Amino acid sequence: MDLPNIEAYLRPKDIENITEWSENWAWLAGGTWLFSEPQPHLVTLVDMQSLGWSKIEIEGDNLVIGATCPLIKLLEHSWLPEWTAIAGLKSAVSALAASLKVINMATVGGNICLALSVGTLAPVMVTLGANYEILNLKGELRQVGASSFQIGFKKTILQPGEVLRRVLIPLENLKWKVSYQRFSFGASDPAYSIVVSAYNPKKQKFRVAIGASVVAPILLEFDGDVNMQNINFIGDAASAAYRREITTVLIRRSLDIIEQ
Repeated sequence: MDLPNIEAYLRPKDIENITEWSENWAWLAGGTWLFSEPQPHLVTLVDMQSLGWSKIEIEGDNLVIGATCPLIKLLEHSWLPEWTAIAGLKSAVSALAASLKVINMATVGGNICLALSVGTLAPVMVTLGANYEILNLKGELRQVGASSFQIGFKKTILQPGEVLRRVLIPLENLKWKVSYQRFSFGASDPAYSIVVSAYNPKKQKFRVAIGASVVAPILLEFDGDVNMQNINFIGDAASAAYRREITTVLIRRSLDIIEQ
């Protein structure tokens, strides 16, 4: 879709080349969502592709994924066989039921920062204990846990001018066995619930992130029965009670898979 209201298109080589920010500006990564519907409030797009943030690499004790890494790389990268948790990332990409054209363009950072309740990658990152590296226009960096990043529907902790720079996943956590479960009425329909489970052998606890049935991913850690009585489930096209029940079923199913 054309955005005829756009007045300026910026393609910086370095983020510090951007010296100001306005509420009418937007970061452009893959653009698969941005160009999918009218954006009448926007006047300037800042293209991130020229920043060169698409690498997948190992740095210290972390797997590092650049924010502009296209989703297709998560499927095609040569992962180490012992990194069993990568199956969760691949499932999250496949769950989009998107065309090859879309996953070639859509980015890891874009999927996370859009912060939809039905976002596919965020629950995996939360389960795996990922950290997000955030960069501002002054070149200053800060890190935040994935479980604290999204605070509501299309709401994150990003401040004006800040951008997600990298995703860092502890290498040790990539050895966890992960189960990605999703329920919707049709493969291409929005999910009513997403459950991503893993077992943390060091803490001897199960980790479960739930998404789609809540406005932002929620992390649960437990060593026995899980209690969801204090969780506020979405009640729109499907009732909150229905989403709670579906989520409970998916948790049981995912834990059964992990324990096999």
